[in-house]
Amino acid sequence: MKIKRGIEFKEGSFLENVNCYLQEAILKTNLDSRFPKQNIGERIMIPDRSVENKISLKMDDGSTRLLVGSRVQHNNNLGPYKGGIRFDVDADLQHTQALASNMTWKCALSEIPFGGAKGGLVVDPRILSESELERVSKGYIRAFADILGPDKDIPAPDMGTNAQVMAWMRSRYEDIYHGVISPGIVTGKPVGFGGSHGRTQATGFGVVFCAEELLGNLKNKTIVIQGFGNVGSHAALLAHRKGAKVISLIDPYLFGGGGALFNSKGLDVERIFKNPRDFQGNMAAEDAICIKCDILMPCAKESEINAGNMKKIQAKVIIEGANGPLTPPAHNYLLEKKVIIAPDIMANAGGVIVSYFEWLQNKQGEYWDESAIISRLERKMKRITKKTFLYAKKNEDMRLTAYSIAINAVAQAKNVIGAQ
Repeated sequence: MKIKRGIEFKEGSFLENVNCYLQEAILKTNLDSRFPKQNIGERIMIPDRSVENKISLKMDDGSTRLLVGSRVQHNNNLGPYKGGIRFDVDADLQHTQALASNMTWKCALSEIPFGGAKGGLVVDPRILSESELERVSKGYIRAFADILGPDKDIPAPDMGTNAQVMAWMRSRYEDIYHGVISPGIVTGKPVGFGGSHGRTQATGFGVVFCAEELLGNLKNKTIVIQGFGNVGSHAALLAHRKGAKVISLIDPYLFGGGGALFNSKGLDVERIFKNPRDFQGNMAAEDAICIKCDILMPCAKESEINAGNMKKIQAKVIIEGANGPLTPPAHNYLLEKKVIIAPDIMANAGGVIVSYFEWLQNKQGEYWDESAIISRLERKMKRITKKTFLYAKKNEDMRLTAYSIAINAVAQAKNVIGAQ
């Protein structure tokens, strides 16, 4: 199968890759000719606002370190801005713009009333003490408090942040505004401090629900999972409990001796989940991602499957648990090889879906039990997966279809159409 493309699929930065997919979807949806006076194509690619602020972090030894943080508000046509805060050495402004764009389309495809945003802080949180992490978390929220709010822009955890960070941020925000109780200022908080059951495992579970909707029963399906952080670990756990054979887990940060665990008969995921650092890898990470398997779930970082390794990938199906794990050339090549690819804006939407549930619970002052959350998440994930798959049947490219559905929803929002 030779895929006909309206634009050239080049390999570039994360932002360039996201915009490459967007440009093709804009051509497919014919936006600029449908709304000729509004220049919608350009407007939906450029963020509404990109802000950088300096943040001073007082270290435990008394020294001061200057960090750069950012908040990108991409589009709020469908509702308040929504998106996580990432603490990572690569979380610069351009990287954050790409993530914010993805959030816009993820929310639109998921049919939840949020726009897209993202936050970034260029730092390695693993080298910070707990007290330093608390200070920098409160410093971040102080730096951007004026553009945030429960009905304006609602952050959440992302790579390098967690429920505890969200608790610190909520507390600092409430201090800034003189004790006004604002549980909805962030999502992903600890349960008992306005958080929702099911939020921690939401993204990983959502990846598995997406796979189930595409493939049916996962029993005895062989699965390779790249990344054993919050997303990959929970995806592995649920897939294992559904009878799948997780034959490899890849995470160089956790598994020494090559960075990957492999067992052709299936790994004991329950044991590994409890104490991952107790396990030594028995395969190189770069080899494990190329193992022959039914399903590959890349749940680490962007651009992990690229022009350099795409021809070695042997998975029949790829479910994107990470943001942007395939570069455009890799996506195009694997699609031509008839690999089924569930795109990130569909497959890893579980986190923002349960964040929406948390936000609703905060507004209503009524909290749901975990079974209700997971049940609602499953229905939502399977519905958006089924919708995207059905629309994609003609061209067999679910990424193009997912972007097209999302772009149409954003473009037809009343505050865009009304501007003509």
